[in-house]
Amino acid sequence: MYKKYSSVEWVGVAMFNLEDCLAFITNRSGKIFSEALEKEFRPYNITRSQWIAMYYINTHKSMTQRELAEELSIKEPSVVRLLQKLEAEGYLLRSIDDADKRMKQIQLSDLGTQVCLKLVPIAEKFKQDTIAGISQDDLHIFESVLQRMVDNTRK
Repeated sequence: MYKKYSSVEWVGVAMFNLEDCLAFITNRSGKIFSEALEKEFRPYNITRSQWIAMYYINTHKSMTQRELAEELSIKEPSVVRLLQKLEAEGYLLRSIDDADKRMKQIQLSDLGTQVCLKLVPIAEKFKQDTIAGISQDDLHIFESVLQRMVDNTRK
């Protein structure tokens, strides 16, 4: 899938090669995984982003838009648009937070919970298909290295 390039030479000087940059490779891989999972969810009229939001809301039972934005690593205005779509489909309920009237709590409706849980086995199969043939030791090493890269980036 990925071509292995030797370092690129420009004017006789070894230069940066994007093709062997692990951050680029993981980003490109993430897009491939995202598109594949999106395809799996298409028959259910749910996008990958909608399902991930529903998954987190279901896991927490109730949360604020800000908390969901943090879980999804996206900005609040993007969460608002996502939530509006979920609410229009009848998957989501919003209510005023008792502790802070300016905040809205979000939770899944019964329909939203049903749809979310119906897609869990599809996501689990996708996960298993993705890691097929990879040992647990290799998966742990990959997770550890990737986490170290994330930590290094946040410094």
